[in-house]
This record gives sequence, structure tokens and C-alpha cells, in this order.
Amino acid sequence: MLAHQLNKQPNQHLLHLYLSNMKLAWHFFKQEYQHSHQRLLRWTQGVLLLFILTLGQSSESIQHYLNNNLQGLLGADAVISQQQSLTAKQRAAVSELTDEIVVTEQIKTTLTHKGQWQQVTLKAVDEQYPLQGQLLTSQSLFAGAESDKGLANKAQANGQATASGPKPGEIWADARLFASLSLSIGDVIQVAEQHFKVSRVLHHEPDRLMEGHNVDMRAMIHVRDMETLGFAADLIHYRYLIAANSGQINRLIKWQQEVIPAAQMHHKQGAHPLALFWQRTENFLGLASIILFFMAAIAIDQLAQVHMKKDQYFSAICMSLGVTKATGIQVSFFKWLMGIVCLLPVVLLFSTAFHYFIIHWLSETFIDLNWQWHFWPALKSIGFVIFVFAVFHAPVWVSLRTSSVARLFTGNNKGVSHWVSKVSSILVLVAVATTYSDNGLLTLMLVTAIALTILLMIAMSWGALTLGEKSTKRFSGLIPFTLFMMKQRLVSKSTQILGVGLCAFLLLFTLMLLKDLGATMTAYQRQHDGNVMVSQASEQQLDYIEHWAAEQGVKIRQAKPYMYAKLLEVNGQSLAEFSQKPSDSMATFNRPIRLHWNEALPQNNEVAEGLYWNKKRQKEGNEQGNEKGNKQGQQQDNSQHWQQVSVEQEVMTDLGLDIGDKLTFFIGQQSITFNISASHVFKPGAGSITFWVQMPQAGVVHIQAPRYSMASLELEAQQWSLLPTLWQKFPTLRMVSLKELTERFDVILAMITKVISGFSLMIVLLATVVILASISALEGKEKKKNSIIMSFGFSKTTCLHLNVIEWLVTALITATGAIAGTYIAGLLIYQSQFSLTYQPNFIWLLAALSAILLLVAALGVYASRRNLQSSVRQLMAEG
Repeated sequence: MLAHQLNKQPNQHLLHLYLSNMKLAWHFFKQEYQHSHQRLLRWTQGVLLLFILTLGQSSESIQHYLNNNLQGLLGADAVISQQQSLTAKQRAAVSELTDEIVVTEQIKTTLTHKGQWQQVTLKAVDEQYPLQGQLLTSQSLFAGAESDKGLANKAQANGQATASGPKPGEIWADARLFASLSLSIGDVIQVAEQHFKVSRVLHHEPDRLMEGHNVDMRAMIHVRDMETLGFAADLIHYRYLIAANSGQINRLIKWQQEVIPAAQMHHKQGAHPLALFWQRTENFLGLASIILFFMAAIAIDQLAQVHMKKDQYFSAICMSLGVTKATGIQVSFFKWLMGIVCLLPVVLLFSTAFHYFIIHWLSETFIDLNWQWHFWPALKSIGFVIFVFAVFHAPVWVSLRTSSVARLFTGNNKGVSHWVSKVSSILVLVAVATTYSDNGLLTLMLVTAIALTILLMIAMSWGALTLGEKSTKRFSGLIPFTLFMMKQRLVSKSTQILGVGLCAFLLLFTLMLLKDLGATMTAYQRQHDGNVMVSQASEQQLDYIEHWAAEQGVKIRQAKPYMYAKLLEVNGQSLAEFSQKPSDSMATFNRPIRLHWNEALPQNNEVAEGLYWNKKRQKEGNEQGNEKGNKQGQQQDNSQHWQQVSVEQEVMTDLGLDIGDKLTFFIGQQSITFNISASHVFKPGAGSITFWVQMPQAGVVHIQAPRYSMASLELEAQQWSLLPTLWQKFPTLRMVSLKELTERFDVILAMITKVISGFSLMIVLLATVVILASISALEGKEKKKNSIIMSFGFSKTTCLHLNVIEWLVTALITATGAIAGTYIAGLLIYQSQFSLTYQPNFIWLLAALSAILLLVAALGVYASRRNLQSSVRQLMAEG
């Protein structure tokens, strides 16, 4: 039958030939389907395909949700948002370009009620509000309990549509604020010595676009009350809701860029404010998947040895019957493709389930996020991963293409295919890094950490096995013999150790980093920052706090001034034109940042590159040769060189900035251009208040803008009751306790831990496959080794003991390398990102070492049990 199928007439139609080869491939695929190497290959492909497909679907669902959020909760066709109100001339220009305008004012303040306080976003509206959509409220807290979590669809079922906002003297609070301050309808809240009656529960605002991780509680008042409260104008955020068609929006965008470039503008034809953030989240997870692709490459490389032998043997038979090499390659390709096609239904089923659970989990953050399957992204993900698998499997087909009949029968796996295997793996990893990289620093850190871990694992495995074999070769016993045998299989054992070690390293590093980070940061802040952080205080408020602290015995740890500045241009280019890569720095610079000024380099900073101004002045003064010259040098520098800044080093790398670049900031009502003269990094030991951008103190006299300060306080337990009085006097004072900061930090860590736990599950599965694949690839040699040992009169029990010792040594090297890599990576990241010393919990590390040791050894011994099913008779038969 085989000869008949292989000797079809050469003049038959090409399609008929392909069909014949596909039938033959299906025949061999069914025969090999239950073989261990085919099962392991399916596991490897399935895990990687499941991860990429689920990631793509979840990301697409988020982006789809954000687009719907933009369309449904912008509250207008376009919105102009800025810290200052439009001038009369600007307002008239906007009115000429649009159909209708509604203005809202927002301010972050603190409400107090019966000794309790809560920071809220207070919003002021007039009778024309809302412009689009429905404002939903109720007179009972329970009538809209469901709708407080939802958007329009849930709120409409519980809340009542309200024609306009609150009347003067009234305040509406959302459900969470009711619970936080123990409010009831009819209660009176005092804000800046003015009383407001709580009249309704606020359920849904049609213009509450999700612009960030904003979980502020909400309250609403009339715009006239905002005027009587007398808040400083620079603290109020103005939003202009505009009704306009597409042509008017385009003209409005052009006008905004020319007249008010510091303002933010969102419109329904554009992208959601969080679109780039979630693009970067996807990129980060994709970049982290490099380790998944690397482990898949190791597993497939091990399995390729078995596939190569079987396909070579089949191709040799084909060629001996007069068939071309192309037939063997086609059958091998069709057989490989059939494995993927049969795998896809299972992967799609599990991906659907995982996608559902992820959407359900994310719905706590993204309210009304619904599950939906996206077909085109799924096809792209599947196509990309199949292409990667083809590249990984290419050495098998190359070996069939470049070998002769005699060489195919001998099963020689060396040569071109060996190097194709290594090069193809590197190319795939480079392609993945390039595809998902949007941040040079992040990519460099991740790839460097993985590369260092790989080198460390290889060095440890080669060094330990070589040293162990040489130091015990004069002794007899099972351990010296085991080390000798492992040394003879150094390459295969190193590959095995590398795959498992990378898994252990990633698990240890991520879990321990998160475990230690919270405690380390909390301890550091408690030591240097006290237990209350003031994030924004005006000059008047800071003067009062200093006087109040002296009277009450409250310690002020530190206080640093700043003013708000919006980055407009880099080297004459707008920020959007200069950098289009999504990043944390880019997202932050799209909003006003805190610009700090100082006379000397802060104690918690150090210069990374360039020359800081106080260093420059000192150098100029020294060249003068005396103290008088030093003063003259300082004065000259202050008057001529105040337009310079120092930028945080990570921001420089993130945005691709260099020393000498020009940054144009909008400060107050001025556009000012600064030269980057230096970059700085955080240095521990003097508080954690630091700033991304700093300028000389001499520049303050040249800039007319409101000035604020950040400060940190240390309160005793009995002094906490003093805070409500302070907030009643200054409701706009932004102040938060260390406990609240820690709770927010813990929430973020908990979210990251959940993501990493799911990612780690994929790692564990692939690590298991790597172990099983390495065992499967060497199964024949292991059986031969055991047969030889038994031919000298030893029992299978002795072979089992040797196997146990071998896996214990493998697990010991793996665990030690993982812990060493974790410790080194922890030191590097803590130092580069936080400038802190990494101090891990060594008891926890030893416990992790023991767990890894036992699990790897147990899995290895269990998976190797088939290798013990050998005999001397089998050895003689093979010989």
C-alpha cells in the first residue's frame, strides 16, 4: 500500500499529489497521536497559543469597552478641559465654531461630617447641564444601589432622570460618599464654613468619562455656590462640553492647538484617554511572554530530536523507493499542521473560558465590561503563533532537505539543522521583543534580566557538574558515578536545568519582589516621610500648617515647593509628534506635572548625567579664585542660565530625551523653553518626595504662576482628631495618611499578584513540558544506560537510586540558580527603580528552595520511570 501510494504516476495533477500526501500524513499522524513526543508537542503549542489568544481577546475587549465609554460618557461631542477658565475672547471664538456649550467646574476637596472626613471631587453645574445623556439621581440610597456601580443601563433601571443639577444651597452625594460619611437625606454638610443640605443621591453623570484610575467619591453643587465658596481660581478644573458636528470638531481642534495648546481636548472621533495606557499594558504582558516563547523553544528543540529521527526514517524509505525529497517534507509538514488543526478546538474552548473569567474579574474596575468574542484579532493571534511554531519546527524540515538516504538512515542530527534550530529561536525572541517593545528601558531591563539568568544557569550547571565530576572521580559509589554520567550529558542536562530554572526564577522573583516591596516601601516611608503626606498646599495653607504644627507639637519631616507646568513641545515639536509610543511618562506629561525649584541638589537626588546648576556655579566660582568671584559667578549664572532643567533619568530614557534638548512648558499663562542641562535619579535616605523635572531657584522670579508645596508630617495617635478642623478651614488641602497610601499600594499589588499568578500557571505548565520533553528526547539513551548498568549485575533498584540522585542534583542546581538570579535581579531593580537595598526574607527563600527541590526531583523521577523498564536482553537486541 505504501509503495502504491508513493509510486503514483508523476504526470498526475498536482492537487491529486497533495491529496495523496495528506492522506499519508493523516495515516502517520493517527499512528503517532498517542506517542509521548506528540502529546508534549501539543501541550507546548496549546499553552503558548492559549496565552496569546486569551491576551489578544482580553485586550480587544478592553479597547472596545473604552471606545464605548468614550461614546457614551463623554457627555458631549467634544470636551475642552483645562485648569483655567476661557477668556471672554476665547469663549466667543468657541461659540462661533460650535452649536452649544455647557461649562462644569470641578475641584478636589475634603468634606467633613460628624468628625469623619472624606476626599471627594466636587462638581459645580448650572441649569443647562447636562448637554447630552441623562443625569440620574434618587431620594433614597437603596433605590440606586445597583446603579452606583453601573453606567446608563443599570442606572436607568434604578435612578430617576433629572432635568438639571442641584439648586443653590443643595448638595448631591454619590452612594459611596453616603456610606463613608454616614449621611442621610436632609443632613447638613459644611464646606469652607458654608452649609449645604444633602437632598439627593447621585447615581450617574453622563459626562463622567473614565480618564484614569479615578476612584474619587463624587458630590455635585450649583455653580453659584462654587463662586461663594471662594476657592482659588487656579485650583478649579474647567470642562467645556460642546455639541458639534465633525467639521466643527476639526476646526475646534485646530483652534485649540493654536490658541490654548496646554488644554486637553477629547472628542468622539478620537481615541480614549486610556487607550494608550492599555496598549502599553498589553505590550508589557507580551514582552513578559518572551520567557514563555523561550521555554517553548527549549521544549520544541528537545522534541525535535524525536521528530527528526522519525521523519528522517520515513523520508529515507520514501527516497529509497524513488520518490523525491519533497514528498517526505510535504508529509512531515502536513502531519505537523494536522496536529495544530486538531489542537485548535480545545484551545479555543479553554481560551473562551479564560477570557470570560478575566472579563468577569476586570468588571470590578471596568463597570459594564461585557464578554465578547473578537474574530479578526483571534485569527491574527492564531496566525502569528502558528508562524512561530513553524519557525521552531523548521530544523526538522531543513534536515530532510539537506540529507541523503544514507545519512537519513544513520539519523545524524548534526549539521545545518542544528544551527537552524538555534538561529530560529533567537529570531523568534527578537521578533517578539520588537513587536511588543514600546519602552527601551523596560525592554532592556527585562531582556538583560533574562539573559543574565540564562548565563548564570549555564555557568552553574557546567561549573557544578564539571567540578563535582572531577572532585569525586577518585571515589566509588553512586554519587560519583551519577555525577560522571551527568557530565557526559552536559549539554542535554544544561538545557533541562535552564528550562526549569527559568520557571523557578520567574516565580520566585515576581512573588518575592511583590512580597517584599510593600513592606520595604511602607517601612521607608514611615521612617522618612512620617504618616501623613500633603500632596498640595498653597503658600497660605503651608504657612498655617507650619504654625499649626508648632502649636500642636506635630513634626514636619520635609516640605518642597513646586508649580504646575504642562509640557507642550520637545525641540520645537509637539509632544504627540515627538513621541507616539505609549508609556507612563507620556501619559503623565499629557497632564500638568509638578515643576520643582531649588538652589542646591536635593539630598534625596544624585546627578546621573550632565551638570546640575549648583555644581556649575561652584565650578565657575572656583575658577574665579576667591569668595567674591564665587558670588559673582553665582549671580551671573542665576541671571543668565535660569532657563535650564534637570529631568529624571528614567523619564529621559522613556521619552528618548538627551542632554541639550529643549522643553517648552506652559506655566501659568506663559510658554517658557528650558534646556535640559542634567538628569537626576532618586537616592534614599532623605525622604521620598522627589520630582521628575527641577529648575534653578532663580527662575521663580521670572515666572508668574501659583505656587504650591508638598510636605510630610508625623502625627501621634491622639493628634489625628485635629485633622477635621484643619480640613474645615482648608477644604482644598490635599492630604492623605500613610495608611491610606499603603492600602492603595496593597490593592495595586494584589491586582498585579493575580495577573502574575495566572501568568505563572502558564510558566509552570511549560516548565513541566520542558522536563518531560528532555526525558522523552533522551529516553532511548537512558534505557541503554540502565541496561548496561544491569548487565554488570546491578538491580533496577540501583538504577532508581541513580535516577533519584541525578534529579536531586538537577533540582539543587536549578533552585540555587533561581534563588541567585532572584537575589541579583532584586538588587538591580530595587537600586535602579527605588534606589533602595533589597533585603529579602531568607527564611522564605529557603522554604522556596526546599519546595522547588522536592517538586522538580519528584516530577523528574516520576516521569523517568519508563526508562527503568529496560533489560539486558533489550540491550543485546539493539546491539
